[in-house]
Amino acid sequence: MAKKMIIKGVGTFMAKRYPTDPMGAIEVVTLGTLQDLKIDLNVELEDIFGGDGLFAIDVLVKSKSIEVSATDAKFDLDAIQLMMGSTVQEQVKSYVWVLNEQTIAATGTANSGFAEVKPAYASDIYEKDAGLAVRLKESNTLLKQLPTKGSAVKPDEFFYDEVNGLVVLNAVHIDKEIVLNYKRDEVVDMVDLLVDEVPFPISVIHHGTFQQKDGTFAGVETELYMCRAKGTFSINAQRAAASASAISLQILDPERPDGKIGSIKRFSAKSKI
Repeated sequence: MAKKMIIKGVGTFMAKRYPTDPMGAIEVVTLGTLQDLKIDLNVELEDIFGGDGLFAIDVLVKSKSIEVSATDAKFDLDAIQLMMGSTVQEQVKSYVWVLNEQTIAATGTANSGFAEVKPAYASDIYEKDAGLAVRLKESNTLLKQLPTKGSAVKPDEFFYDEVNGLVVLNAVHIDKEIVLNYKRDEVVDMVDLLVDEVPFPISVIHHGTFQQKDGTFAGVETELYMCRAKGTFSINAQRAAASASAISLQILDPERPDGKIGSIKRFSAKSKI
């Protein structure tokens, strides 16, 4: 009979993505630093009754399921990749937003007779579509952007001087606080969320080695041959708290010739591995 052990810790987790090309290498996807990991093995039974007795005479096993839930202490695009079925793109030239940048409108120099504001990232503004939004802080009024430079700019209007990298406003706004939102160029790691992609099948391995009260080390390793993400992936950002993201996986039948869906192993070790 296998020895009993006490699990004291969370262990480590790895997911392997099966390639579309059968001859290709298996891609290793990690979920980072786990806070907790739970594996639920479920059996759904249905009672079978016969005669007038109030107790079931037998039971019918309707289904079995295994679900894996993991909470990650670190944000990882790979977790979104598992959930949404998208592909992580590394070091892509794209953009990020600059939000609520506050500055003071100055007297126009490049545009005499107007007020001017120079965005902090004026040299890096996203050329394809800057998404520029200009708001007066005091009144919280959003100004309308003119498509081109005009000889007259109303108090509720502005235009962007691309040559000098300046937001140009009516002169009544000189010395007033202005709030800017816009896109700037950035090289990023990115996952595009598409309407028609589905989570891809993976195999998962959870491995933990834990010291027992007699000083020995005992380990448990769970391997599930085919899973797919399910449920909700949450990015839980909170004030004065570290964010943790969670993902859930449901086991699928890998249709192996041996009929196996996975394994759970208990082993002894000389040290923590």
